[in-house]
Amino acid sequence: MKKRLIIGFSLILTLVLGALAVYQLFFVADYPLRYREEIVHFADIHSVPADLVCAVINAESGYDPDAVSSVGAVGLMQLMPSTAGEIAQKLGIDEYDLCNPGTNINFGTYYLAYLYRQFNNWETAVAAYNAGIRNVKLWLKDENYSPDGVTLIKIPFGETERYVKKVFSAREIYASKLGN
Repeated sequence: MKKRLIIGFSLILTLVLGALAVYQLFFVADYPLRYREEIVHFADIHSVPADLVCAVINAESGYDPDAVSSVGAVGLMQLMPSTAGEIAQKLGIDEYDLCNPGTNINFGTYYLAYLYRQFNNWETAVAAYNAGIRNVKLWLKDENYSPDGVTLIKIPFGETERYVKKVFSAREIYASKLGN
């Protein structure tokens, strides 16, 4: 009897430790939370939900501050240098480094806030972050994609549709991680 109890306890302990390892491997590795202080700070300044900023960073660069895309987007939030230049001008910043996490988070969060002001909808703003403002404005004018001119019910670019789903799925996880 005592031997069975020990074996049962060992089995339960092994399962719990295995579950913790799987949690660590998938949840923590797939949804890192680095630069929390900068994210919360700039999210607050620009009135963007911090969990959304985290999710965009995760989708864009996987939290790699040195990431550069094939089209030239740079840093954590994968900003195009031309967009960053416009943002820097609006923020009154003369010199900047897009690979600097604080700068990139500041500029990317500013841009998300700008997109939200354009569309008054976070999902539409995130679609524009990926596909561009011009494309999203065209989609909103098409009843096949938007019955009300505000909300996208269908996104014609498969990459953007997957991107929006990925960001909003990650946003739920980051809300939990941030304690929202």
